[in-house]
Parts: sequence; C-alpha cells; structure tokens
Amino acid sequence: MTRKYTAFTKAFKLEDLHLASQPNTSVAQLARDLGIRRNMIYKWRVELSQKQDKAFKLEDLHLASQPNTSVAQLARDLGIRRNMIYKWRVELSQK
Repeated sequence: MTRKYTAFTKAFKLEDLHLASQPNTSVAQLARDLGIRRNMIYKWRVELSQKQDKAFKLEDLHLASQPNTSVAQLARDLGIRRNMIYKWRVELSQK
C-alpha cells in the first residue's frame, strides 16, 4: 500500500495559521474543516516560529519540479535567482 502525500502551498499554510490564531478558534475543528490532520497545523506553527522567512520552502521545490511552472515567475515570487530553481529541478529528478 502506498501513501498519498499532498503538498500544500506556502500561502495555504500561512492562511491556515492565520485562521488558527484567531480568538475562539478550535484547531481541531479548523483541521476537520480543511481536511487535514490537526498536528499539521501545530507543525507548521513551529516551523514558522523557528525558520520565519525561510519556512515552508519544501513546497517551493515541488512547484519548481512541475513542468508547466514558469521559472521566471516562480523566481520572482520567491525572491530568488532562476538558477536555484534549475538546480532544484536537477536535484529532484535525481531522487
């Protein structure tokens, strides 16, 4: 049996954390509403507090690996150089 993984975007994670930080918000209920596990919200909260601006880069790698992704646009959105995205694509293709 294989596991199915879902890559969530940085924007999705940040919005979830914003919703979770609202007064009188139940993280468990929010997770159910979003169809995710409750511990994911807590994990994202820890990652954001520890890494701050560098948090959630893994989904950027997934976006970079998509063939229809505009490298130039993605580089602008992430604030990085295009050659980093090409490097990520090579690294991902070797896995």
